[in-house]
Amino acid sequence: MDLEFLIQRLEQYILEESTRLPFGNRAVGEEGARTQIAQLREAIPAEVRQAKEIVQQRESLLAQARQESARLVAEAQAEAQRQAAEHRIVQEAKQQAASIRQRADQDAAALRNDADEYAFNVLSQLQEELTRLLRVVENGLQKLEVDREKRLKGGEGV
Repeated sequence: MDLEFLIQRLEQYILEESTRLPFGNRAVGEEGARTQIAQLREAIPAEVRQAKEIVQQRESLLAQARQESARLVAEAQAEAQRQAAEHRIVQEAKQQAASIRQRADQDAAALRNDADEYAFNVLSQLQEELTRLLRVVENGLQKLEVDREKRLKGGEGV
């Protein structure tokens, strides 16, 4: 039975079934009062047991909620750390890529400079060699020209 209902019945019993005495007192029938009190005693353990079960269920639900909350927070923190690590890895990879690109550009510029210097030196040497060969050819042609003129002059006089 509901405790509130039993308390209301006891109160009603005292107010309606009792006899008024002088000075605001009342006389209650012992048998009726004992019956009402016995019903209260029977109901109290059941109500208390039910209240304890409700409190235990509440505590159990709160514990589960706390565990679930802690699990979700831990997952969120792990995910945040994973994303931060990925972000850090991506940033490091970008920095390394930029560094590699910069070194490659510097190396390429150095190679171009070295290649230009090599080509300049080879072409300069080739020019000197061609200039020397041109002088040899010119000297050879000059000598042949001189010899030819000698022969022509000498052949006329012969």
